[in-house]
Amino acid sequence: MIAVLIPTLNEGEAIKSVIEKFPSKYRGEEVEKYVIDGNSSDSTVENAKEAGAHVIHQTLDGGKGDAIREILAEVDADYYVMIDGDGTYDPEEVGKLLDPLLDGEAEHVIGARKNREADAIPFFNRIGNWFFNRATSVATGKEVSDMLSGYRAFTRNSIDYYGLTSPGFGIETEMTLSTLESNLPIKEVDINYSERIGESKLHPIEDGWRIFKTLMWSIRDLNPLKFFSGSAFLLLIIASYPSYLVFEQKLATGRVQDLGPVVFSAMLIILAVQLMIFGMLADQIRNTEKRLRMTQK
Repeated sequence: MIAVLIPTLNEGEAIKSVIEKFPSKYRGEEVEKYVIDGNSSDSTVENAKEAGAHVIHQTLDGGKGDAIREILAEVDADYYVMIDGDGTYDPEEVGKLLDPLLDGEAEHVIGARKNREADAIPFFNRIGNWFFNRATSVATGKEVSDMLSGYRAFTRNSIDYYGLTSPGFGIETEMTLSTLESNLPIKEVDINYSERIGESKLHPIEDGWRIFKTLMWSIRDLNPLKFFSGSAFLLLIIASYPSYLVFEQKLATGRVQDLGPVVFSAMLIILAVQLMIFGMLADQIRNTEKRLRMTQK
């Protein structure tokens, strides 16, 4: 069975069309549509029921992330499709995402928003997307072009590897990083992306900061050696300038008169060494946990 998961909040204008465009069957698999609603005040619930979707009322207080976690706990399926209810993604392209799963080519498929309308993604959001994609590629060593896409499909098996904790829009970040870190087969397919119907729920600054925090903490948990060694390297760069001042003063006068740069650079260097040690210990613990988890499967 294929379960289509649609988190909603006041998507009354678009939700019916989104649901009705999905097929009832795909390649012999039953397709069931589930709407998890975050207490909409418009006609979202009524329109979703009219379109034939199962409606689940969200009980967790958070946003999209909590909605997805809650619905995954309630709905048992072989394959899942996650899509927004605002009409930005085309349900008729669902085959592009499901085919790699059904053919055994991937465990997780991301719909990369390559073919988008001119104003579908604001300029500030495009800059943020580029930064997050580059940070993910650097952290994992694997190229990702659209890690924040809300249109994706994944298998039941892949859920066991997700460490989902983000209550809001960071859910896509956690899914992508967990899949990459677990070395599950992942694939990106090009999809269309349109302007949303209705008012956007995404706040570029506030939600961008939340996504950034989710990304950083996920990298810390999934690849602690890279996170802590990167932080240590940054501290060493900062420490290089006061260290230079100390050596310059020593060479010029034969002694160190100003102890401020000495103390500051020494503190930074000691902290950098500690971070490296933390990173190595955390990486060892993480690898041990991974081996134990694989042994239990």
